[in-house]
Amino acid sequence: MKNRLANIFSFVLLVMMVSCNAGPAMTDMEEWDLVWISDSSGWGVADVYAAMVEEDTGVKVNVHDYWMGGLSAGQLYSVLKGEETSRFKLTQLLDIIPEAEIIVLYVNPAASEASDDPSDWNCTGGELNYVNKCQNFETYINHLEGIYQIFFEMRAGQPTIVRAYDAYNPLIAEFHDQGVYEDCKACWADYNAAIHQAAKMAHVPVATVSEAWNGPNWDNDPVELGYTKDGIHPNELGAQVIAQAIRELEYKPVKP
Repeated sequence: MKNRLANIFSFVLLVMMVSCNAGPAMTDMEEWDLVWISDSSGWGVADVYAAMVEEDTGVKVNVHDYWMGGLSAGQLYSVLKGEETSRFKLTQLLDIIPEAEIIVLYVNPAASEASDDPSDWNCTGGELNYVNKCQNFETYINHLEGIYQIFFEMRAGQPTIVRAYDAYNPLIAEFHDQGVYEDCKACWADYNAAIHQAAKMAHVPVATVSEAWNGPNWDNDPVELGYTKDGIHPNELGAQVIAQAIRELEYKPVKP
């Protein structure tokens, strides 16, 4: 009997701790903090998405826009673990993420290459795109999974809307001109599969921006569609397309 009472007391105490940790229900809040974390593919999208969230929910959204040129999963993971970085702005995330009701993530695999399995490909623009060996994205997956885990640890059980999006490519015409379309398409398919795999492990919904920009068969040229301001980065229309893809995932908090 004494052991049973002790077990009941322990269970009640655990429920009380979880309840205190969770804070107010999201539906009772008047404001949400949105942390947008991306490389330049998310340039200008955070404010567009925030306006959509406000329209859909009636909740005021405070935007913390952390798009940074070339931001990679390896860089972000390192900073979230408390390691030093030359990109001081990223360290601000350590204080902001614990207060964020919404987190949107897209970071590239540039710093997520296994040292014992080097790749030999370039399908991200420049004078020459080529594929000799696609990247093994296992390290990228591990970095993304680690990032999601740290997000949830920093949020400490509070309800959080975590969303990701996958990688569009604006270089379709360039790939065709250089004769590397099929090879680059295959590498990018692996790239996006890695994004989805890591997010699935963390129960994070992923917006298929690749499909929104490039079509289901990856054969639409987003430059011709008018989605870019410079042949690479989203203009106002392109930002609307990205934001809408994330919006369609709605606003259910993620349970890790």
